[in-house]
Amino acid sequence: MEEKFYRACKDGKVEEVQRLLQNEQINVNWKNQSNYLRTPLYVACEEGHVEIVKLLLNDKRIDVNKIKNNDGTTPFWIACWKEQINIVKLLVNDERVDINKASNDGWTPFLIGCDYGKTEVVKYMLESGREIDINKKDKYEKTGLDYAKEKGNTDIVKLLESFQ
Repeated sequence: MEEKFYRACKDGKVEEVQRLLQNEQINVNWKNQSNYLRTPLYVACEEGHVEIVKLLLNDKRIDVNKIKNNDGTTPFWIACWKEQINIVKLLVNDERVDINKASNDGWTPFLIGCDYGKTEVVKYMLESGREIDINKKDKYEKTGLDYAKEKGNTDIVKLLESFQ
């Protein structure tokens, strides 16, 4: 049953996800053993399935901060990295989501956005009103601003300097 639920979330099958969520016995936070231990929410965020993410966020059984395998990345982390802006907005606006949760390497979703030039993601996070730790450092003692400068992400550098 869990494998079927996972596949429906991965493949964007809204009606099937709705039907399966009605089953109180299903483990909605089950991790797919053969697919890097990703949860249904994680894979829906990764694949950009906005309607599936909405359904999952409305289910109180969902652990919104559950990490994949042992790398420490969360559904919010992958949504930021994949620049799934509509999903990023949903997750930022869900108070249960730990938006500063770092991977095992100390990479927060914010840091990922700064390093990879995800300007829209970084801007939304900063303007959201949530407390973003913009000075949090990774295991290399670098901040998002450090990475933005290194990579020449000038729009992000200007954005960060205007928020300090």
